[in-house]
Amino acid sequence: MGATVHVIPLNDLVEHDTDSEEPSCVCGPNTVPIEVGGLVVWAYVHASLDGRELAEEVP
Repeated sequence: MGATVHVIPLNDLVEHDTDSEEPSCVCGPNTVPIEVGGLVVWAYVHASLDGRELAEEVP
């Protein structure tokens, strides 16, 4: 059995859908499996709609 988590940007232009099993969010979230102590956690990673990822600098 697995769990599901949503990673959403704060203060985005729209409210992201985090209520459904298979999100139908307008941002088209990526699904990423994460194993934690033998448990697979499905992380739905939502993209911001204000483009803030484009301004981020990765060290």
